[in-house]
Amino acid sequence: MKFEPLQSLHAFSNSSPKMTLALILIGILAILLTIFVWFTPWSENGVETHTKRLVSLGTSEFYTAIESVAHGVITPIPEAENIEILNNGDEFVPDLLQEIKGAEHSITLANYIWKEGALTNDLFDALTEKAKEGVEVRVLMDAKGSLKAPKDKIEALEKAGGRVAKFRPLGIRTITRLNKRSHLRAIAIDGKVGYTGGVAFDDEWLGDGTRPDEWRDMMIKMRGYGARAVQNMFADLWRQTTGEVLAGSDFYPPLPAIIVSDDCAGSCFIPLFHTPSPDVEKNLSDFLWLSIMGATDHIILETPYLLPNSDILNALKEKAADGVRVDIMVPGPYVDSRIVQVASRSYYAEILAAGIHLHEYQPAHLHSKIFSADGHWSIVGSANLDNRSSTLNIEGVFGIESAALARDLEKEFAIDKSRSVEVTQDNLTLGITDKLFGQVSRLFAKQY
Repeated sequence: MKFEPLQSLHAFSNSSPKMTLALILIGILAILLTIFVWFTPWSENGVETHTKRLVSLGTSEFYTAIESVAHGVITPIPEAENIEILNNGDEFVPDLLQEIKGAEHSITLANYIWKEGALTNDLFDALTEKAKEGVEVRVLMDAKGSLKAPKDKIEALEKAGGRVAKFRPLGIRTITRLNKRSHLRAIAIDGKVGYTGGVAFDDEWLGDGTRPDEWRDMMIKMRGYGARAVQNMFADLWRQTTGEVLAGSDFYPPLPAIIVSDDCAGSCFIPLFHTPSPDVEKNLSDFLWLSIMGATDHIILETPYLLPNSDILNALKEKAADGVRVDIMVPGPYVDSRIVQVASRSYYAEILAAGIHLHEYQPAHLHSKIFSADGHWSIVGSANLDNRSSTLNIEGVFGIESAALARDLEKEFAIDKSRSVEVTQDNLTLGITDKLFGQVSRLFAKQY
């Protein structure tokens, strides 16, 4: 039978109003379904995390359990490789620029936000100078987070021999992965010094984190095998982005032999390079869940976004009910997104009812990511306590067994606590509108 397109169009135009309405409704439903699948937790793997045998922090059983989640092994940290906390831009930026200045072989650097300004310009100038000296320079940006990066500085670095790549450029080919970004902070110098944490390359991260136009944040500096783990995170994402495999002593210098065992004598660490996929996305959440459930005395948690999934929320409430003191710090008056704060505050009532202590940081924006428990186990890195980090973003974190680091993190938490206001059931005031918008905003918590 011969197809007559004009007749077919004429027949469609004369179709009944009921059919036209049905097609419109189908189209609307398809759009709504797409929004719910892409932008809400509705399509996530809903398996509840649980265990037949709870294991306490610091035991060999805990270490083997955390290894199974991280797909790695616990690595000892020699005393000579002490871990440093670098607070805010005042401490981190000069330290980084000094390490870059002394680099002899390679510099690899991944970050999410790159915005033109004094910090980013100085960084690129330093990288360009090292590239001119023959140092292997690799810079990895998230395409979305680097929309305001200085193009002239990038071109100068590339002209000097450095390489710059953007993870998942925005376009038709990547539209189905548009929402899945790299939030990774991974910086390695000569493969011997590594940094991770929360600082972004934007002038708002300069200063000491005590003024309204600044971010309170920190970076962790590691050496030896810790630096190698940071290098591995960069190399993995660089390979996926550019196809280049980083190899050789420029990037991986020889390190002293160590003995790896199920027990952690003194200090040790385990890295988690989190690359969520639609069906396997709970590694980061389970990593934190095990750490919470293993606590027996106290937990401190500092996060810019309080948007826990049900596993983490229930674990925190359960620990508080068991007598573990749980302190959580979140942003106060200065936030980058009001809707995120509304969603975060929608959790306040049930958190406080569980006996958890809640503090809002007052003098500046808060971006620090601190988790420490029982005075010896800590988690540091790029991840936030939100669904975006656990289900969408590429993140890098370290679980670290170190009484010295835990002590330092607790000290920083105490300082921040002195600059905070405690939220209690007595002073919590959420009106009907706040509660309504809070519940609605939770639907899209995956995007925050």
